[in-house]
Amino acid sequence: MMDNILTVRELNFKLNQVLETRFPYIWIKGEVTNCVRASSGHIYFSLKDEQDLLNCVWFKRNHQDLAFDPLTGECFENGCKPSLAKSLRDGQEIICAGKLAVYGARGQYQLIVEHAVESGVGQLYEAFERLKQKLSREGLFDTKYKKPIPAKIHNIALITAPTGAVIHDFLRIAGSRGIKSTIHIFPSLVQGDKAPQELITALEKAQSHIFPNKKKADCIVLIRGGGSIQDLWAFNDEDLARAIFACDIPVVTGIGHEPDFSIADYVSDKSLATPSHVAQFLWKEKSTIMQEIDDIEYSLQTFFLARYKHHEREFSYLCRQLKLLSPKNALNEKFTYLMIRSQHLQRAMQKIFHDTFTKVQINRQKIRRHEPQLNLFQEKILQLKKEVKLYTKTKIQKNEEKISLLQAKLQQNFITFLKQKEFELQKNSLILEGNNPNKPLEKGYLYAEIVGKKDVIVKSIKDVQDNDTLQLHIIDGTIHANVEKIIPAKK
Repeated sequence: MMDNILTVRELNFKLNQVLETRFPYIWIKGEVTNCVRASSGHIYFSLKDEQDLLNCVWFKRNHQDLAFDPLTGECFENGCKPSLAKSLRDGQEIICAGKLAVYGARGQYQLIVEHAVESGVGQLYEAFERLKQKLSREGLFDTKYKKPIPAKIHNIALITAPTGAVIHDFLRIAGSRGIKSTIHIFPSLVQGDKAPQELITALEKAQSHIFPNKKKADCIVLIRGGGSIQDLWAFNDEDLARAIFACDIPVVTGIGHEPDFSIADYVSDKSLATPSHVAQFLWKEKSTIMQEIDDIEYSLQTFFLARYKHHEREFSYLCRQLKLLSPKNALNEKFTYLMIRSQHLQRAMQKIFHDTFTKVQINRQKIRRHEPQLNLFQEKILQLKKEVKLYTKTKIQKNEEKISLLQAKLQQNFITFLKQKEFELQKNSLILEGNNPNKPLEKGYLYAEIVGKKDVIVKSIKDVQDNDTLQLHIIDGTIHANVEKIIPAKK
């Protein structure tokens, strides 16, 4: 048990390991209080809710300006945004991200802050996640409901803000790539509280609009430039998402920049990273189309030549087969084959007969030459059989006699060994009985131990002090006695 005693530093170290393993990275929401800015640049504060308090430290190295939103992953289009550390104050509602650690100097655990944002942004992100999960459960994002985008698009209904770089970039790409395509713009707000309803109205108009060729739109395009999660919030509207899902014309979206993704992107039939990507998706470059036409023309020529050569080879093959299948040619071939096989059979029979006769003659000569030796070998084999039988019988008898002697000797030695061990057992039993500590007690003797010093037997008055408590062991129990006086023995 004494080996498990820890120092305070060791305990704090172990607690720190547990916190790092159990909570490697966490997000915490609360109200800032006790905010102190040290001369080192570090910020010390606490997060509180209705009942509890958490100490936090935000080191200087961790509150540089941010190039992206840590909650949404959005990359800021206009450069880095100032860190919240510059405006942190008591009473501010924030969301912090970091790691838990034990501060050994005070023996308290605290949050090492790495990122912090105002709680309002976090609430938007939570609302975004709740709506995304709700619509996903209802199946609005399922691929089985996605309508295919036509390969050739002539009529396009474009919903976006009527001014700005986004629409100009889209129309510029359409002008350089779009061949025989008509674009009808349905202007709408793309930011602010009124934007969702305007987008829904524009979507309804786009569905019912008839183009000059007396047809409806091949697809509806919904685009907007990049921005913060607040700027893009209109495209996270539930009513707009359901309107896109219910639209009977394929909807293509290009909202924000590369990392931005809205509910409208999830529910649309095709989502692209940016508005420019949408235009590039709808129309290929003219040079690419020309190259594809050249490739198709080359493929058709190659295919035609290959098929022509194939049929030419097949015609030549059928002509040869027709000649070969003539009845006269077949009979001549069969007769020739039969004659050749007959000659082969005759030669084979003659060779087999000759080889067999030669082998018989050779074996006869060998038998005649070795016949005397064979008779001699037979006589030797009979003689050896007799000798082996006699030797085996004699050897077995000798081994049986030897085994009998060994058995008798083993039995005698075992009896002697048992008697010797029995004697030793009796001897050791007497010695053990003589050393039994209870034997003297039966004669009225006793032995004493000091209470509190287990297994320490009193052998001398030097082992005992006044007022010690002794345990006196006798044959039928133990007596506790206090030492009142110690009298040395007279010499």
